[in-house]
Parts: sequence; structure tokens; C-alpha cells
Amino acid sequence: MKEFENIGKKMPYQESPEYLNQLIERTTETAIRQSQRPQSKVRPLLRYVAAAAVAVLLIFAGISIWYPATEQQPLAQTESPVDDFLNNISDEEVQLLAYYDIDDVPEYE
Repeated sequence: MKEFENIGKKMPYQESPEYLNQLIERTTETAIRQSQRPQSKVRPLLRYVAAAAVAVLLIFAGISIWYPATEQQPLAQTESPVDDFLNNISDEEVQLLAYYDIDDVPEYE
């Protein structure tokens, strides 16, 4: 078995020092250029619009909590003919309703 010490310890890919120096210089110059660029006015405007929208929502939520909706008048409750029928039949007749079956549907000409 090979000892760990005998295995080569070099990386499979190596960059030259010139390449590394150029990479560092390019990224530094790009960072400096981006920091000197004027900031966009769109983001602060978007923040103000979002803050205003949240404030309006909070105001509406507060109003809806503190001032409940006016009471609505209930609809007039009337019993339907089916309710009248079911309220006026006996217990035996109610049990017979479960067994009610129509054999044939009549055809009218």
C-alpha cells in the first residue's frame, strides 16, 4: 500500500501569478467603477410606494376593527310548502318516506 506521504501533493490545475494579478486588478477596477456610479432613484421611490401601501392597509384594518359594519336586517323567514308538509306529518309517515319508491316514471304524450 502506498503511504500518504508518497502521493503527490500538487493541485491538478495551477494558475500563473500573472493571471492572478490581472484578475485581482480587473475585479478591483470593476468594484471602484461600480461604487462611483450614481445610484438609481427607482429603489427609494419603490420603498416609499410600498411603505405608503402598507400604511393605507393598516389604516383600513384599524377602521374595520374599531368601526364594525352596520347591522343588516335579517331576511324575512318564511316556511316553504315542503317545511309545512314535513312539520305536519306523524312519525310513522316520516319512516315511510324512506321507503317510498317510484317503480316507473309515467310518460305523457
